[in-house]
Amino acid sequence: MRIKRFRHVYPIAAAALVVTAFVPAVSFAAAGASGPGPVRARITGAVIPGSGTAAAPAAALAGLPSKKDQIKRLTEALAYMQKNYKSLAAAGTPGVTDIYDYGIGSLWRKGIDGAGTTIAVIEGWNLTSIGQILAGFDKQFDLPAPPSLRTIYPAGPLPKVCPPGMVKLGSYGSCDAWGGELALDVITAHMIAPYAKIVISATPADQEVTDDAASNVAPPEMMKALEVISRQHLANVISISDGTGETTYSYGRAQILANSPGELTAAAAGIPVLVATGDCGVVQNLAVASAQCNNTSATPDTATWDDSPWTTAVGGSVPNFSLTAPKRLGPDPLWDVGGLFSEGAGFSSVFTRPEYQDGVARITGSPMRSVPDITMDAQDGTSEAAPMFAGVLSLATQANGGNVGPVNPALYRVLGPAGAKAGIADVISGNDSVIRNGKVTVPGFTAGLGFDVASGWGTVYAPRFVPSLVAATRAAAQEAAARERARDELTRLELRSIQLTRTSTGNFYLLAGGFLPTHPVRLSIDGTPVAKLTANTLGDVTYMIDPATLNLAAGRHAVTLGSMLITETAGFTTG
Repeated sequence: MRIKRFRHVYPIAAAALVVTAFVPAVSFAAAGASGPGPVRARITGAVIPGSGTAAAPAAALAGLPSKKDQIKRLTEALAYMQKNYKSLAAAGTPGVTDIYDYGIGSLWRKGIDGAGTTIAVIEGWNLTSIGQILAGFDKQFDLPAPPSLRTIYPAGPLPKVCPPGMVKLGSYGSCDAWGGELALDVITAHMIAPYAKIVISATPADQEVTDDAASNVAPPEMMKALEVISRQHLANVISISDGTGETTYSYGRAQILANSPGELTAAAAGIPVLVATGDCGVVQNLAVASAQCNNTSATPDTATWDDSPWTTAVGGSVPNFSLTAPKRLGPDPLWDVGGLFSEGAGFSSVFTRPEYQDGVARITGSPMRSVPDITMDAQDGTSEAAPMFAGVLSLATQANGGNVGPVNPALYRVLGPAGAKAGIADVISGNDSVIRNGKVTVPGFTAGLGFDVASGWGTVYAPRFVPSLVAATRAAAQEAAARERARDELTRLELRSIQLTRTSTGNFYLLAGGFLPTHPVRLSIDGTPVAKLTANTLGDVTYMIDPATLNLAAGRHAVTLGSMLITETAGFTTG
């Protein structure tokens, strides 16, 4: 089995709008890295393909060639991969076995290559040498440069130094670690959809307040990025590589749910959000850990952002292809490295089972959200799987002529049940149990025929999956209905979360919730700033509005509570 070839090299971690066009730069140290040299994947420690090519100049980015020339160029690339398959397969992942495993070449030959679409990857820091690394990758695999590569800063310009809270995380979530993560995300998405534009969102933690460890690994600033990208339609597909478990948040459920506006904004815009399920198997890395899977929860846990019913949770499998010739050896197994690293799978303790999973409730046996939904190559962690599926959905977006998300309703109601006919490739072996010293310490979930908790629906064969997803999107309009529900839920949070109670003295007692615990909330009345509040540990704020003190005239007034992730409004009448 292909899974036996894993490299046992050990870990490192799991992205006012400011935009910069890509400017080639070669200083890896300036990007927050530990020094010059190859960039390494955070899980396996393997060199990111292309990053060791020190002499490779960053390619000049230009507009798209004609469709005929695109097909010709990628057909040549496929011929190069065929001719050099053995050496390219030995180069590691992401790479040539992914192209063959998911049947990507068949779509490229038809002109489905990501052209006209944009993939966004959400990162916790920047990497100034990404252009050089991407150029090295393209040279190694004979791929064209993307038509556009740019970095945006949705939470504002990067600080001059890495925030202290991130520095404390060491190899797990520090700015150093994000260099390898960013490189992996970019080249993986680009490899599947080479003519898609790429937007890198750099949003480090603690831009607003000094937060807890969980919010330094998975900053709410990333959810801010999700909102900005979605509202401004900067991308068609968004990938997030994070596996912060639900149990590791200091303020629990309130802190987790306060991030929901980001996911809802993307869903309402029809933008699929792909989130990695984590790399420690049925448990999750604790936020205070200094390395991936070095310090984990003692009991089963799932990754917070992939648990949202509005995102697609991407777990990990492994292309089961020969390393000497492009020949399939059998169904893809789950990704697992001796029970130390494996894809996250299980049940949320926060989010209940979404309606689209009701059809598999008999299998899951749980009233809670089950993850993953799908799997992709995770030999360098599920941080590789999420952007890889983003690349596939970029191809689907191009074929559809528009956004295809959220994709979960179509996946569960149409594509999954149709199986291989709709491009679903079953993953039937492997599990995510935690194994230490040869013994199972935390039992996990095992893959089997059809849908299962361990692998979701399995993985995909893109030449069938892409047109099937497009057909389901157009025929059943399931994504349109999901978008409408997301808009309704977001509106409910924005317009119905403030309670105003009139007191006997004519004042108004304000109570509102849904904010990030301990974060600031700005109170305005009729557009005029009144107070700066701080949400308590439950995410609530309170305030006594005194119309006389504020010189409010008799009549209708609007109260606004503005925060990083949500703005809530309500009205009240004086006099």
